[in-house]
Parts: sequence; C-alpha cells; structure tokens
Amino acid sequence: MQDANRITEQAPKFAADRMLVRLARWLRLMGADVVCDPALSGAALLRLARQEGRPLLTRDKRLRTAPDVFYIEPHLFRDQIREVMAYYPFDPYRFAFTRCSICNHLLKQVPRSAVARSIPPFVYAAHQNFALCEQCNRIHWSASHVERAMREIEALRPDRP
Repeated sequence: MQDANRITEQAPKFAADRMLVRLARWLRLMGADVVCDPALSGAALLRLARQEGRPLLTRDKRLRTAPDVFYIEPHLFRDQIREVMAYYPFDPYRFAFTRCSICNHLLKQVPRSAVARSIPPFVYAAHQNFALCEQCNRIHWSASHVERAMREIEALRPDRP
C-alpha cells in the first residue's frame, strides 16, 4: 500500500452517477478520485462535477449529449472500466489503494500500534503496514484481496485482449 500522504493532483478525477457505484469503487481502488453520491440526482451531480472540473460518468441517456459527460454504454463493470480507461488513460498502479473504496477519502498510513485494538489479532500478527480512512474509520492492510484486485486491474486494462 502506498503512502497516500504523497499523492499529488495527478490522480484522475471523476464523478459517477448512482448507476455506476461498482465502477466508482473499482476506479477508487485504482486511485482515482471519484465522487459518487447515490442521493444526488443526475442534474445535481452534473452541477457538482462541473464545479469541481470532473467529467461525469453516467448511464443516464438524458445526460449523454452534454460535452463534459462520458456516457457508459456497457452494463458489465469490467467492460465499463475498460471503456473509461480507454477514453481517460491513466496508470492504474501509480495511485492504487490510496483511497477508501467506500467513501473516496485518501488513506493515511498509521503506526501498527495505533490499530492493535481495532483489528483481529491474526491480522495484527500477520501484517506490518496499515492505513486508516479518517472519514469512515475503516482500517486497510495489504492482504490477499489486494493481490487479487491487482490481477483483476491488470486484466481490465484496455490494451489487454
């Protein structure tokens, strides 16, 4: 896991509508800054995206003609990721696992001792590096799910068959 405190403004930024929550989570795993609030209407999210200079990723056909909207045609999230990465290419490894996949905030590296009482003892015994999402208080560590996600990301790159 990278130290998110060193993230620069070069990480890609998007807004994603309520129909693309799974896509938003995977883009966050790849380090993208993705605003995705299912409570916002399409028009409200488009206003927010414009205020923050983010392209809006949507499956809402009513919004697809806007110049700053990227309409996502595929239904399957793997195809959606390929489509986004083909149109907005970025290195999915450079910022991988630096954001909370749930709330989008940057993760902060924390001392191992700071999480000792918050995680299962077997996790504490098996891992040295931990990161905290200060927004939702989730604790993250590199385990086998990170390796599986990285393999999935590699397979999803648009230059792969």
